[in-house]
Amino acid sequence: MKKLRPSERRAKQQGERERAVGIDPEDAAARWLEEHDPEPKPPPPKSAGKSKTLHRWRQRGSRTS
Repeated sequence: MKKLRPSERRAKQQGERERAVGIDPEDAAARWLEEHDPEPKPPPPKSAGKSKTLHRWRQRGSRTS
């Protein structure tokens, strides 16, 4: 993972704080965002890309050594 510069880190933290506060639900911009801006998809689990066969092969290799 890339290490962020202090200014980038602060900007990221400030963005997270602003998102955590939320937007007034009565605001016209908030209503528009709710209608037009979909929620981001959660990242896929890391285990989805791992094969059982690969895991078994690695386990078999570590037992014989």
